[in-house]
Amino acid sequence: MTHDEHPHPPAGGPPPAAFAKRGTLALWGIGSETALRAAVDAFLSELTRALSEQGCKLIGHIKGVFEAGEQGQLFLSVTSFDQKTRYKGKLTGSFETIDFALNVIVYGVESDRIEPLVLAGLRRHLGDVSRDGQ
Repeated sequence: MTHDEHPHPPAGGPPPAAFAKRGTLALWGIGSETALRAAVDAFLSELTRALSEQGCKLIGHIKGVFEAGEQGQLFLSVTSFDQKTRYKGKLTGSFETIDFALNVIVYGVESDRIEPLVLAGLRRHLGDVSRDGQ
């Protein structure tokens, strides 16, 4: 989807709410790209549903990257409630921890409601988030 094809909020609509998080995840039994993608898909499905339930009207974007050193990087992107996660990049080998960065821009939900949803979803589907990634 190009920038021009992306839905834009209507004039006078809700202001954007943004959230960004960096950190390291100690993964729970996720050691391959295939397993990571399945866990990320479950996390993002839950997150978009929860945001909608909180009043979110439009997803500007949910983007991120998972980095596993020499094993590579996996980029992710979601721009609507019903869109499947788009991925770029590749992870090889196995890994027990992974660095991540997430960026969320949504409309119709308060900024302070995003962080608890993201952190709970990461813990439920992927692993423990390190405290140094605040």
